[in-house]
Amino acid sequence: MTNSPSPQEEIQGLEAALEKARASQNINRLLDALIQLGQTYLDTGDIPKGLTQIEEALALAQEHKEEIAEARLWGYKGIALARLGNSHFAQIALQKSHNMARTLNNQPLMADALTQLGLLHLDTGQPEKAVSRLEQALQIATAEGDRARQINLAGRLGNIFFSLESFDKSLEYYEEAWQAARRQNNRPIECLQLVNMGNVFLANQQIDHALDRFEEALNLAAELNEPGAEILALSQLLSAYAMAGNVSKALLYGEHVIRLAREQQNDSAEINNINLLTAFLLQRQRYQTAIAHLERGLEIARQQADWSWQLGMLSNLGYAHYQLEQVAPAAAAYEEALQLARQLQDRRAEAHLLGRISAIQADSGATETAMANAEEALAIAQEEEDWPLVGEQQIMLALALQDSGQREEAIRYAGQAVATYQQLGDVNLVEKAEAVLAALVAATG
Repeated sequence: MTNSPSPQEEIQGLEAALEKARASQNINRLLDALIQLGQTYLDTGDIPKGLTQIEEALALAQEHKEEIAEARLWGYKGIALARLGNSHFAQIALQKSHNMARTLNNQPLMADALTQLGLLHLDTGQPEKAVSRLEQALQIATAEGDRARQINLAGRLGNIFFSLESFDKSLEYYEEAWQAARRQNNRPIECLQLVNMGNVFLANQQIDHALDRFEEALNLAAELNEPGAEILALSQLLSAYAMAGNVSKALLYGEHVIRLAREQQNDSAEINNINLLTAFLLQRQRYQTAIAHLERGLEIARQQADWSWQLGMLSNLGYAHYQLEQVAPAAAAYEEALQLARQLQDRRAEAHLLGRISAIQADSGATETAMANAEEALAIAQEEEDWPLVGEQQIMLALALQDSGQREEAIRYAGQAVATYQQLGDVNLVEKAEAVLAALVAATG
């Protein structure tokens, strides 16, 4: 058993091979050495050095009229320029690659140039042009029976149409990629495309069809002994059952994926799925169950010194404890979260937390402090134009003012909350605000 070379060791080996190729004065050997080193620099993120090798190879190919190599190298140059952010000259280089490949009738090179042009259009915010180029490349790959390119291109087109919420077209391309993967016996890609198809059904609210695809993907991933694919399928099953409102199944798959991610030491997957599961549990009022998972999420976030994740976990912990009337841990979680929100300069989170802290203070009878925090939360919410939060704080202030005997002011804020929610067009919130307003008016007599 030997360890794979590090990227630096690989580059050193390729540089040594390049020097030998120069000494040999064999043009094809020198071209290959330059291309390999240039590709490796591109792959490792050193784009300027990669471009230097590619340009030397391109000049050499032009000098010796190595046209296929030249067409390939224009493509590599286009990729390098695109990564450097020079989209105009990248497009020129890729178009040259495509034109040469067409003249040479080199179908794989034509497909690759069209693919890179499509990706460039996508990066520059031109999805229609991207689709056109990628579909041309797919037609070539399909006609040539090039399964690898067909799978890649159909999958990319599926992703683009999914992002555009064109779900019928997205499903069509994902199915094409899945079928091509099956014909190629590429089972990991087959598994991925099953998940992609499931995501389309989920987005279309076709939960039963989504569950079928995710279950099939999970079984295939387990058969392949691919923990990463299992985690992906389990996570989507959690999302689907949460969307269906099935608490027992969401909890079953949620705890399974969290456990598997932890066994694989995949902190990112673990905390993301903790977040998915706990959001659903809080929605379903399963507060005690949520707390155990939130505490684990907070532990991971602290280990990673990730303030954003800590803020989210603490906010939800505070909410769960508050709903269980566990005032001290709720207040502690909210206060710590508030400090993080201020350090992150997250004004919306700061306003939300001030509002929640205000509610705890109002419950404990600290009316003046509660009102001060609610007023600050309202001011921030208005500044950030977070209108649902504006309405929430207006209601909070109305109730706090009622408790302090300032009934006219309480009615005024409740009326403002009704107007805020009417402006949002949220019928349920309007009804709730109107109920608060009616109760305050009735109490005033």
